[in-house]
Amino acid sequence: MKSKIHIGNIIIQKLKEKDFTIAWLARQVHCDESNFYKKLKNNDVSKDLLFHISDVLLVDFFVFYSEELSKKWLNPTIKNGCNSQELW
Repeated sequence: MKSKIHIGNIIIQKLKEKDFTIAWLARQVHCDESNFYKKLKNNDVSKDLLFHISDVLLVDFFVFYSEELSKKWLNPTIKNGCNSQELW
């Protein structure tokens, strides 16, 4: 299952809330600004980069994925005759 979360857009939103720019964050995580912007827009953020961004912005971006999983597990759907909770 692919996540419905677009973490790049969430990061950009948090940057705006904190009055920081993408260029500033790119420098903080030692990335080329144009490549960094593309990563955010294409939702191509590795776990290591996400960890670094979380550390710099003091925001736990992993919690968005945890919340998505929690919602899924609280509302399991039966697919192909198998309850998703049975997989664990």
